[in-house]
Amino acid sequence: MVIVGLAREGDRPWVEKLLHRRRMKARVAREGEPWDIFVDGQGNVRGGGQIVTCGLEGHCTLTASSLLQPGGMATLQRFMHTLDGREIPPREVSLGGLEGPVGQKLTAAALLLLLGWEN
Repeated sequence: MVIVGLAREGDRPWVEKLLHRRRMKARVAREGEPWDIFVDGQGNVRGGGQIVTCGLEGHCTLTASSLLQPGGMATLQRFMHTLDGREIPPREVSLGGLEGPVGQKLTAAALLLLLGWEN
């Protein structure tokens, strides 16, 4: 079971819902519990010795590329690794089926990619 830590308690409802709906073998950390993945206050995701920055700026690891397509698309701009060590090359990532504003969708996609989500 992967434990997900959160900088903002307000992220708990949508992260729990995301993990449950996607049937991920992960859960949100209880207070003081060590975590494997951490979502910081800016929506970046840390885990497996890497930081996946998420945002609309071109320097972010995961950034929106097309919001006109149904659900939107993001671009993974650099190689990253899942927690189990699989390499994910740069590519387009669908944001379809992810809820919330675009920043939340990007964070959700980064979290799922670290967990091994096949998009």
